[in-house]
Amino acid sequence: MKQKRSAYRVTNAFIGVFLLCLALSSSVLAETVGAPARKLSDISVIFGNVIKLLAPAAAIAFFIMLIIAGYQFMTSGGDPKAAGAARNTLTYAIIGVILVVAAWLIIKLIQNITGVDTTTISVPESLEN
Repeated sequence: MKQKRSAYRVTNAFIGVFLLCLALSSSVLAETVGAPARKLSDISVIFGNVIKLLAPAAAIAFFIMLIIAGYQFMTSGGDPKAAGAARNTLTYAIIGVILVVAAWLIIKLIQNITGVDTTTISVPESLEN
Protein backbone atom coordinates (compact mmCIF):
# COMPACT_ATOMS: atom_id res chain seq x y z
CA MET A 1 0.00 0.00 0.00
CA LYS A 2 2.86 2.37 0.82
CA GLN A 3 4.41 1.62 -2.58
CA LYS A 4 1.20 2.59 -4.39
CA ARG A 5 0.90 5.78 -2.35
CA SER A 6 4.45 6.82 -3.16
CA ALA A 7 3.89 5.96 -6.83
CA TYR A 8 0.85 8.25 -6.82
CA ARG A 9 2.95 11.01 -5.24
CA VAL A 10 5.64 10.66 -7.88
CA THR A 11 3.02 10.65 -10.64
CA ASN A 12 1.39 13.74 -9.17
CA ALA A 13 4.77 15.45 -8.94
CA PHE A 14 5.43 14.76 -12.63
CA ILE A 15 1.97 16.04 -13.56
CA GLY A 16 2.59 19.16 -11.49
CA VAL A 17 5.93 19.83 -13.18
CA PHE A 18 4.32 19.28 -16.60
CA LEU A 19 1.49 21.70 -15.82
CA LEU A 20 3.99 24.26 -14.56
CA CYS A 21 5.95 23.98 -17.82
CA LEU A 22 2.74 24.31 -19.79
CA ALA A 23 1.64 27.36 -17.80
CA LEU A 24 4.99 29.09 -18.24
CA SER A 25 5.05 28.45 -21.96
CA SER A 26 1.46 29.51 -22.66
CA SER A 27 2.19 33.23 -22.80
CA VAL A 28 2.20 32.89 -26.57
CA LEU A 29 -1.34 31.56 -26.49
CA ALA A 30 -2.78 34.55 -24.63
CA GLU A 31 -5.53 36.06 -26.75
CA THR A 32 -6.14 39.78 -26.83
CA VAL A 33 -9.00 41.70 -28.40
CA GLY A 34 -8.14 42.85 -31.90
CA ALA A 35 -4.98 40.75 -32.11
CA PRO A 36 -3.85 39.68 -35.57
CA ALA A 37 -4.33 36.10 -36.66
CA ARG A 38 -1.74 33.67 -35.37
CA LYS A 39 0.89 32.29 -37.70
CA LEU A 40 2.15 28.75 -37.90
CA SER A 41 5.53 29.97 -36.67
CA ASP A 42 3.97 30.76 -33.26
CA ILE A 43 3.93 27.04 -32.51
CA SER A 44 7.71 26.96 -32.85
CA VAL A 45 7.90 29.57 -30.07
CA ILE A 46 5.71 27.38 -27.87
CA PHE A 47 7.86 24.31 -28.53
CA GLY A 48 11.00 26.33 -27.88
CA ASN A 49 9.65 27.49 -24.51
CA VAL A 50 8.69 23.95 -23.50
CA ILE A 51 12.08 22.55 -24.54
CA LYS A 52 13.87 25.22 -22.49
CA LEU A 53 11.91 24.10 -19.43
CA LEU A 54 12.48 20.36 -19.86
CA ALA A 55 15.99 20.20 -18.37
CA PRO A 56 15.02 22.12 -15.21
CA ALA A 57 11.85 20.02 -14.95
CA ALA A 58 13.94 16.83 -15.15
CA ALA A 59 16.28 18.16 -12.47
CA ILE A 60 13.33 19.03 -10.21
CA ALA A 61 11.79 15.59 -10.79
CA PHE A 62 15.11 13.92 -9.92
CA PHE A 63 15.41 15.98 -6.75
CA ILE A 64 11.84 15.12 -5.69
CA MET A 65 12.41 11.41 -6.34
CA LEU A 66 15.69 11.61 -4.40
CA ILE A 67 13.85 13.10 -1.43
CA ILE A 68 11.12 10.45 -1.66
CA ALA A 69 13.71 7.66 -1.79
CA GLY A 70 15.51 9.12 1.22
CA TYR A 71 12.26 9.37 3.14
CA GLN A 72 11.42 5.78 2.23
CA PHE A 73 14.84 4.63 3.44
CA MET A 74 14.47 6.50 6.72
CA THR A 75 10.97 5.17 7.40
CA SER A 76 11.69 1.60 6.32
CA GLY A 77 12.68 0.68 9.87
CA GLY A 78 14.78 -2.26 8.73
CA ASP A 79 11.96 -3.79 6.70
CA PRO A 80 13.57 -5.38 3.63
CA LYS A 81 10.54 -4.73 1.40
CA ALA A 82 10.39 -1.05 2.29
CA ALA A 83 14.15 -0.67 1.83
CA GLY A 84 13.86 -2.43 -1.54
CA ALA A 85 11.10 -0.03 -2.58
CA ALA A 86 13.31 2.91 -1.61
CA ARG A 87 16.22 1.40 -3.53
CA ASN A 88 13.97 0.98 -6.59
CA THR A 89 12.84 4.61 -6.37
CA LEU A 90 16.45 5.76 -6.21
CA THR A 91 17.41 3.45 -9.08
CA TYR A 92 14.58 4.78 -11.27
CA ALA A 93 15.55 8.37 -10.48
CA ILE A 94 19.15 7.73 -11.50
CA ILE A 95 18.05 5.88 -14.66
CA GLY A 96 15.80 8.83 -15.54
CA VAL A 97 18.64 11.32 -15.22
CA ILE A 98 20.91 9.08 -17.28
CA LEU A 99 18.25 8.86 -20.01
CA VAL A 100 17.78 12.63 -20.08
CA VAL A 101 21.54 13.23 -20.36
CA ALA A 102 21.90 10.48 -22.98
CA ALA A 103 19.07 11.97 -25.07
CA TRP A 104 20.70 15.39 -24.94
CA LEU A 105 24.09 13.95 -25.92
CA ILE A 106 22.53 12.06 -28.84
CA ILE A 107 20.89 15.26 -30.06
CA LYS A 108 24.20 17.12 -29.81
CA LEU A 109 25.99 14.25 -31.59
CA ILE A 110 23.49 14.41 -34.46
CA GLN A 111 24.03 18.17 -34.58
CA ASN A 112 27.81 17.77 -34.80
CA ILE A 113 27.65 15.05 -37.46
CA THR A 114 25.03 16.62 -39.72
CA GLY A 115 25.67 20.28 -39.04
CA VAL A 116 21.93 20.89 -38.54
CA ASP A 117 20.93 22.95 -35.52
CA THR A 118 18.84 20.37 -33.66
CA THR A 119 18.07 22.57 -30.67
CA THR A 120 16.25 25.29 -32.61
CA ILE A 121 12.74 24.78 -33.94
CA SER A 122 11.71 26.74 -37.00
CA VAL A 123 8.87 26.58 -39.50
CA PRO A 124 9.78 26.95 -43.20
CA GLU A 125 8.42 30.09 -44.88
CA SER A 126 6.51 28.06 -47.50
CA LEU A 127 4.20 26.66 -44.81
CA GLU A 128 3.22 30.06 -43.46
CA ASN A 129 1.36 31.26 -46.58
